[in-house]
Parts: sequence; C-alpha cells; structure tokens
Amino acid sequence: MIRFRRNPDLLICWKAGQLLVEDLTRKRNILATAELVTVLSAFEQPLSVEESTRVLSGFTPKSVAATVRRLVKEKLLLPEEEANRRRSRIEAWTSNLASAFYHVASRDLRYIQGDQWIDHYLRVQVAPKPRPPTFRTYPGLPAVPLRVPERSSDSPGELERVLAARRTVREFSRKSVSYDDLSIVVRGTWGQTGWLDGGPLGRLAVKTSPSAGALHPIECYVVAWRVEGLEPGLYHYDVGENALRQLRRGDLRKEAVRAASGQQWVGRAAFCCILTAVFTRTLWKYEDETAFKVLWLDAGHLTQTFCLLATSRGLGPFQTAALQDSYIDNLIGLDGVTEFPVYLCGAGVPARTATPTASPRRCREPRPRRR
Repeated sequence: MIRFRRNPDLLICWKAGQLLVEDLTRKRNILATAELVTVLSAFEQPLSVEESTRVLSGFTPKSVAATVRRLVKEKLLLPEEEANRRRSRIEAWTSNLASAFYHVASRDLRYIQGDQWIDHYLRVQVAPKPRPPTFRTYPGLPAVPLRVPERSSDSPGELERVLAARRTVREFSRKSVSYDDLSIVVRGTWGQTGWLDGGPLGRLAVKTSPSAGALHPIECYVVAWRVEGLEPGLYHYDVGENALRQLRRGDLRKEAVRAASGQQWVGRAAFCCILTAVFTRTLWKYEDETAFKVLWLDAGHLTQTFCLLATSRGLGPFQTAALQDSYIDNLIGLDGVTEFPVYLCGAGVPARTATPTASPRRCREPRPRRR
C-alpha cells in the first residue's frame, strides 16, 4: 500500500487576486481552494488514499480520492519514501521562507545567446527606455574637492595601480596560465591567513576578504583546462590543507561554458572558479532573512579580491552571475539546499587585442507579458 506525504517545498500565497499553492522546487503552482488546503494539511503524516478518506470524513470518499489523485499527479503529494528523501529548503532553512522563495525564483534562468540576439534585445528592449542618471548629485550643497596627488612622493602605490588596471576581460590568447599564478590567486582569495578569537563561538578563520560573522560560507571549485602543471579537471580548494583535491578528470571547458549559461568566451579562458555557498554555515549564527543576503555580499568581496590578484599577475579576470544552478549542482555533486552555486569567476592570458568590457554580454530572456 503506497502512502503519500505533502511535498515539503510548498507555499500558499496570493497572486493577482488568486490563492495558489506553489511548488518551490518545480516553480509551478495550482489554484487553491479551502478544501484542497484541508486535504494537503491532512498529509502532514503519511497516508494512503484509503486512509485519507477516513481522516477526511467531512468529505465524500469519492471527492477525497479524486483530489488526492490530482495532487499526486501535480506532485504536491509525494510517495512517502520520496518525500522523506527530499531536501527541503523550507525545512533546512528554518524561518527563512522569503530566502527560500527568492532562491528558487532566481535559479536556472534562461539567457539570450548569440551577439545578434543580444544586440537586438538591447536596441529594442533597453535603449528606447529613458536611462537613469549615471551619478547621484546634490546640486547647490557645499562641495569639498578630494585632493589629487601632484608630488612624486604621492605617486600611486602598487594597490592603486592594480585597482586602476582591473578590467573585465573576455578575449583570451591560447597561452596557458602558470600553476604558480593559479596558486597565488586561489590561495590569496580563499586561503586562510589566521585565526580570530570568537569567544563563545570558538576560533574563527581569517581571510583576505571580510565575511559576516567570520563564518566564510563561500567554497571554491576550480575547473581548469589550460594551466601548466595541473591536469585538466574539476577540483575543490581545501582551505585547511591549502591544496586542490581533484573531483573529476578531463577537459571540462564545455561544461564550464554550459555552467555559465552558454557564454562561449568562458571556454577560451584558462580556468574558472565556481563559488558555492554552504548556507548552513551562516545559519548556524544568523537565523533570519539577513543570513541569505550576506551570502551575496561575501561572494562579491571574494570576487573583487580574485580580480585584483589576477590583474596583479598579468591575467585577465572575469566574473558572471549567469549560472545554470541545477547543472552545476549535478556537475559538482551538490544538493542545492545546504550548498549551492552563487557566482562564477575565472581568468586567462589576455589576448593582445583584448578590450575592456563595458557590460557583460548576457541578457535575460524577456518574460512574456500577461494579458
């Protein structure tokens, strides 16, 4: 006898004046009624169809059975074994419903591919709209000009020169990156530099970039295909051992392109780093919705550090948020709930003809308008 349980990733919400039951995992929803919600509530515990007709004695057995069959077809009710196996964001991220909703809504988005279609989208969808001001100004208020160094003693230091030189690069030569350069960039971005006394929280790691609560939830997975002295493959950076541990062998540049939503120029670099977030690491201390927000701040801090270190080594860095999340989950072996991808960066030897990129060559596919 098959028993069913309610899908653990369901939300009930109002949209456009309608009450809907939304399946976060599948990004689907169905119109809800009070009776349907009552039936779903009964399946908090595993029930067979026959058992549900007895539990829901206020309805006719025929109507209950028909509703249960519909909910099973829509995967709002799952076989008990599958429901128990399912990693639920709502259950894993206690009190973070808004985070779970946003996380699912922003995963696996489709992007326009091909310069021709991107240019068409920019001309037709973007350029005709009034552009907001590039800078915020407060005219009429007193202004205190910042000083511009003039004396040789005030010449820019190395950090200032690197900051000024940093550009996003998407045109690469076929030269390999040295393993020393890769090591310096990866360790300098994700490596541990010391320990911090966290009081009752114990010792906390210190790195070159700040992290909320010094929890450092961002992990680094390196996909390398053009690095001297490193076998092509997928690696995880082990912070404690300061070492790369090989997860998969082989030239995975095509996989890297697919992970970056089909952006072909990614495959012409030398390596890319997939940033993932171990969300439970942050939830250990922060249980409210702020916990989800700081993941993106941490990823931004790290990626800027990565870009500056790559620039200092003469490499051309890039970054992109156009990810195919479920594909990356499967590529690395993540569950997508306790750990999931958040950002992608990488580098290669810039082509001599490389020009700074003003904006990423990626655009979201426009959503169809509701009539």
